[in-house]
Order: sequence, then structure tokens, then C-alpha cells
Amino acid sequence: MKRSSFAISLCLSLLLLMSAGIVRAATLSVNCGGKGALSSIGGALKVLQNVPGPNTINVSGACNENVVIQSLDRLTLNATPGASINDVSGGNLDVIDVLDSRDVSINNFTISGGASGVVCLDRSLCRLNGNTIQGASFSGVGVFFSQADVNGGLLQNNVTGLSVFNGSEAKAQGVTIQNNGNGIELRAHVLLNTNSVVTANSAAGIFATHNSTLNCVGCQLTSNGDHGLILRRNSTARIYAGAAITGNTGGGVLLTEESSAYFPNGSGDNVNHNIPAGVLDVACGASAATAKFATTNTGGGSTNCVEPTDPQ
Repeated sequence: MKRSSFAISLCLSLLLLMSAGIVRAATLSVNCGGKGALSSIGGALKVLQNVPGPNTINVSGACNENVVIQSLDRLTLNATPGASINDVSGGNLDVIDVLDSRDVSINNFTISGGASGVVCLDRSLCRLNGNTIQGASFSGVGVFFSQADVNGGLLQNNVTGLSVFNGSEAKAQGVTIQNNGNGIELRAHVLLNTNSVVTANSAAGIFATHNSTLNCVGCQLTSNGDHGLILRRNSTARIYAGAAITGNTGGGVLLTEESSAYFPNGSGDNVNHNIPAGVLDVACGASAATAKFATTNTGGGSTNCVEPTDPQ
């Protein structure tokens, strides 16, 4: 049986089973660049629109499309070796949008171009594992009013590597974030936990503002073009478990506008050797910024911060 005939038969069978109320989960194989209903991710998503899941789409080839995953729960997209998803909108659309969907996993793709590579929004939960996401005109990964786990992989050559905005929560574990503008940007009541390597970005390693919270659990913020970490407007950071903020051109950590950082005792951090010579490794700017233990637990880094005293 020809591949196209097989795909059509599979789609018809699924539709008949769905109408009978039998299908509860499905696994589909998409061959991008082939022929028939299963030659694109978008075509497979149409087949699964009324299948409650968990559902899996295994993808091979180069998929030249912009993908919208909307109101689909418990969905997994797996890339076979070498599979990619590439923007065809000229940078006007995101390569993948996940909206109103819970527990969507996207695994081991190369995702290129678009306004953003992958966007998780509208109360979605996204799990991104082992992807290379590159060349976006806004953000490699964007999280808006949602939750995202980014595990492993590479975010590179985007305007921003990872953006977490508007009350979202994200975890970035074992990710390399390099050669972007800002490596990571946090805005407006968000939380990020990360142990990732954020390096060689042209602006800040991490820029956090408007009540953002960062847990830097052994993260490495090195050789960025501005500060390793900038905290503004009531933002906070906890930097520990052997974190390193070194070799950044603008300085190590900059705190302004009632922001604060905490370097726990004995955590083995290295916030030092930022360049050029004489730049502060931990700098407190205007409006009562504070850096707890910056003078004792940062591996000998320089600072102008006056440590706050604990209340009696």
C-alpha cells in the first residue's frame, strides 16, 4: 500500500473510532515533506483535535510550517534524529504556539526562525526537552501567563534566549543559553529556577524587573556583554550552590530600585573577576538596593553594597 493511501486510511479509521466514542489515545507518525494528511504537524493536530489523549506525534524530516497547538492536553511531539521545524512566515509568526493546553511536551527538535521559537501562553503547561531553538526575532522561548520547564538543549542567536513574563513560572535546567541579546529576561511577577549556563550574550546574562524572582541554583553567568545579572524594580535573587558570575563586561550583579540579592553562607559561589578592571562585582544602585552577604560569600568579589542587618 502506498504511504499516502495508508495515511488516508489511518485518518478515516481514527475519525470513525472517534465518532463511536472509542478512541482515548493515539500515536501518529508524521513525515514532513511527504504526501498525504500526515505530511505536516498541523495535519496531525487536526486529526487529534477531539482525541482526549495522551497523544503522541513522532516527526521526521524538515517541517516548514508554523504550528498552533490549542486546547490539546497531554500531547507529546517527538523528533526523530535530524527533525526540524522552520518558520515560513518571514518572522511574523511564532514557529510553535501552545495555547490553553496542559502538559504539552516538545522533544529534541531544531526549531529555527519566527517571531519566537516556542511560546507557551494562555494558562498552558509546556515541557521542552533537548531542543535547539535559534534565530527568533523576539525570543527563543516565551512564557506568558503560563508554566514551562526547559530541560537541556540550546537557545542561541535569538534577540532574547528565554522570556518569562506576566505572572508566569519557569524552570530552566541544564540549558545552554548563548549568543543572544539578553540571555534571559524576567518581567512582572514571575519566578525562574535555573542552574543553566548563560554565556556570551551581547547584553545581560539575566535581566529581571518588576517584582521578578530568580533562584540561581548553581547557574553560570559568564562572559556576557553587560552585567551577568541585573535586578530592577523590586526584584529579588537567591544565588547559591556554587553559582558563578564571572567575566562579564559590565560587572557581576547590579541591583537598583529596591531590589535585593542573597548569597547564602557557605554556598561556594564565585561572583568575581568581572571586567574591566575596577568594575564592581556586586553593585547597589539607587533606591535602597541590598545584597545580603555580598561582602563575605561571593568568593572575594568587590562591592559597594552595605549588608542589611537582621531585625532583632
